[in-house]
Amino acid sequence: MPFSSPRTDIATFDIESTAGDARAGTLRIEDTSLQTPNLLPVVNLYAGGMDRSLYGGGIHRTMKEFMTGHDVIGGGDYSEFFDGIMTSVGSLTDYNISRERYEDYIAEPVKEREVFEDFNGTLFLDSGGFKFLGGYGLDGSNFEVEIDQEQVYEIQQQMGGDIIVNLDRPITRDDDYETRVQKARRTAENVVEFLDLSEGTSSARYLTLHGHNYSMLDTFLQEIDDVVGSKRAHNEFDGVALGSLVPMKDNKGALIDAVQDCRSVLQDWQFDDLPLHVLGISSSAIPLLAAVGADSFDSSSYLHSAINGKYNTSLIETKPLDDVDFNNCDCPVCSNEDLVRQMKGDTEYRKDELGPVAMHNLILQKREVAHIRECIHEPGSERFVEYIEESIGQNKGLRRFAHRVVNESLGGYF
Repeated sequence: MPFSSPRTDIATFDIESTAGDARAGTLRIEDTSLQTPNLLPVVNLYAGGMDRSLYGGGIHRTMKEFMTGHDVIGGGDYSEFFDGIMTSVGSLTDYNISRERYEDYIAEPVKEREVFEDFNGTLFLDSGGFKFLGGYGLDGSNFEVEIDQEQVYEIQQQMGGDIIVNLDRPITRDDDYETRVQKARRTAENVVEFLDLSEGTSSARYLTLHGHNYSMLDTFLQEIDDVVGSKRAHNEFDGVALGSLVPMKDNKGALIDAVQDCRSVLQDWQFDDLPLHVLGISSSAIPLLAAVGADSFDSSSYLHSAINGKYNTSLIETKPLDDVDFNNCDCPVCSNEDLVRQMKGDTEYRKDELGPVAMHNLILQKREVAHIRECIHEPGSERFVEYIEESIGQNKGLRRFAHRVVNESLGGYF
C-alpha cells in the first residue's frame, strides 16, 4: 500500500504490513530511509558549546558523542539507534548563547558539519510552536530574534532538516471553543505561508494538527481547508504531525483517544495514507500508540529518566542506578567496562555518569520499537497481541489500556 507525495523525488511512504490498525512501512526522504513505526529521540544538537565540544550541553554532549562514535565514549558504532532524531528550532537559545554563537549554529546544515558527518539518519526539525505560543522569540544573552513563520522556515532550511513542519499554535485542554478555532485559523494562515516559502524544498513537509478528540481535530482541519484549500494540502504535504499532547503524555487513555480519533479524521479527510507522527510522548506509551496506528513518535524520556538517576529495565520499569546489576544487560553500553565504571559513579563529570545511562535507556527503547515492527510484519495480529500482553498487560496500572487497544485496534483476543 504505497503512498507517494506528488513530489515523488522527495518523499515516499510505503506501508508494507498491517496488524489491525497498526502498520509497518518505510519512509524515504531523498537519501534517508526510516523504518516505521519508529522512535525519534529528542537530541539538543546545539547546547551552548562550540565545535570542539560537539556544541556542548552536559548530558546532551554525551549523547552526541554516542551519535558520532566519539573517542571519548570509547568509539563504537551506535548509528542504528540514531536512524532518526528530533530537534527543535526553539532549543537554539536554551543555553543563553551570544548572537555570534547563534549565527554559527545556523550557518551550516547539521549534516554538512564535520563533527556530525557520520550522522546519516532522518533529521526532524520541529518549529518550536509550543515554546513560541506565548509570543516568545529566541532569546540569547545579547540578542533576541522575533519568531514568525518566515523566520522559522529560514532556520529549518539553514539547519538542513529532512522533515520540517509549519509554525503551529498548540491548544490546551483549558482553551474554550473560540480560542481553539482562533489558534487553528492562525496555524492555517502559517500553513499557507509555509507552503509558499517552501515550494521546491528538498525537505519533506508535515502538516501540524492539534486536538484531543475527533471534534477538535475535525474543526482544526476545517480551518485548514477554509484557508489553505483541501486540494493544495493534499498535494503538497508529505506527512502529518499530531501535537498538543505533551501535557497529557502520562494519560494513556487520553493519548489513545487522540491518536485513534486522529486516524479516523485523517481517513475521513483522505489523508490516511500519509505517515502520522505523534509529537512528545513518554516511552511507556509506544506500544499502545503503535497499536492504534502511529507511524512515528518522538520522546525525551530516555534522557529525563537518566537525569533523574533511573535506569530502564523495560519500557515501563526503571531502577535506581545504585540497584542495577549491569551484567543483566547485553546492550553495547552495559557491555563496555569503561562505560559501566562511569555509570557506577567512577568519573569526574556527572554527564559522563548519566550520559551512558541515557544511551542505555535509548537502546532499550529502540530495540523494543524494532520488536514491535517485527510483530506487525508477522501475518495476522496474534504476535502483536502477545507482545502487548507481555510488555504492557502484565502491569497493573496499564493492563486496561492493553486490553483496550487489543480489543479496539488489533482485532480482539484470539
